[in-house]
Amino acid sequence: MIAVLICAVGSFNTEGTDGNGIVEITGVITEQAATQNGTVFKVTDLGGNEIKCFSSLPIPEASTLCRLVGTFSDDGNIFFVDTITPGNGR
Repeated sequence: MIAVLICAVGSFNTEGTDGNGIVEITGVITEQAATQNGTVFKVTDLGGNEIKCFSSLPIPEASTLCRLVGTFSDDGNIFFVDTITPGNGR
């Protein structure tokens, strides 16, 4: 299945979309790995950037376009997902 990214929402810095650190990302889920506390997975955004993510929420299957809302770790290496909406979230 090939998914086409419709849009990228938000910014990708630690300031977030409104200065509180909350960031929105639209991308395709790839490479899931279950852990004891949740799932580590990657999302490829509109620009082709691969972002390492973690969530304790159920994760849609790979190749699914999703809107993710959350925060980056202090060092920016992992995105902690608070909500996941399959589709472009609109």
